[in-house]
Amino acid sequence: MRPYVRIAWAMLRPPVLLLLVLYAACGLTVAGSASSWALLRVVLVLLPFLVWSAVVNDLADACIDAVNLPDDARRVLAGGRAHRGQLRAVAAVALAATLAAAAWLGPVALLVAAAGVAVSTAYSVGPVRLAERGAVASLSLPALYVAVPYLLGALAGRGEVRATDLPFLGALYVGFVGRIVLKDFRDVRGDTLFGKRTFLVRHGRVATCRFSAACWVAAPALALLLSPHRTVTTAVGTLLGTVAAVHLLRVLAADPGHRREEWVVSALAIVGRGTVLVLLAPLAGSAAGTPPLVTDLLAAGVVVLTLGQAAQMVRHGPARGSRGPAAGVGAGLERSALRANTGGFGDCADGGPR
Repeated sequence: MRPYVRIAWAMLRPPVLLLLVLYAACGLTVAGSASSWALLRVVLVLLPFLVWSAVVNDLADACIDAVNLPDDARRVLAGGRAHRGQLRAVAAVALAATLAAAAWLGPVALLVAAAGVAVSTAYSVGPVRLAERGAVASLSLPALYVAVPYLLGALAGRGEVRATDLPFLGALYVGFVGRIVLKDFRDVRGDTLFGKRTFLVRHGRVATCRFSAACWVAAPALALLLSPHRTVTTAVGTLLGTVAAVHLLRVLAADPGHRREEWVVSALAIVGRGTVLVLLAPLAGSAAGTPPLVTDLLAAGVVVLTLGQAAQMVRHGPARGSRGPAAGVGAGLERSALRANTGGFGDCADGGPR
């Protein structure tokens, strides 16, 4: 049992989980609820859903991960710390838990979760394999990680999704599109080697950063325009986050080097999460009946903390002990890493695309 628990724990990516919970909270508060119990019920769906998505992706991308992330402890398959049979068992349990928890929320929530599972599977697994379809991948993954938690949050808060809930969801979606295209900077070596045609591989560094910047500018503007409870503090906070993001994207477009590139992308992820928190603050405050002054102070604190953490990341990188992808892996090591796992990855050891 312990190996399976260890695998499931490795698949729970804390930053991704936090973002899913934030989007769920946005849906919940837009529906006019601040119930922690309702949010917990949504989280019970999101936890196994995230495990399912991560396991399916790791099974499909094991060869690529062995090149891109050979030292990442979260990639248990590529690192030889688990075999495919164990991951498939964890995936089966995660799928059942996702659908059961969603059914507890209601039949519409079950349909939303089932659609999310279908998109998640199609993203990683052939013959569809959206991950290899460039811009389509950049548009489908945000629909998965933004729409599913947001809609589940709205359903948990009100029992239904209304047309008035969707514009704010669209703004969050655009913001996530701008961030998701940046994740490929970390994986560009293996993606190129295995013929994975991501947006970055197809269009290059500068075009990717320009596209991301356009989304970073548009999303906060749309969110503020569409938010039913915007404040001056929220507007100033999102403006500061947007300015910081555009500056970081200019640094990224200039090719700052492998290590600093990772730090800049991590800083952008911090700014992205902070921006969602700032947008969430007045919604949650209104739903909970919190005085506006308290909400503004909390939002201001989030802005200061976010910008401070982003600056720290750009200057000094992740905290000591964090493990990231190796800067370079020799061709011989690539092949040995591909065969390191139980089962040998024999179906892709030659480096051909999947």
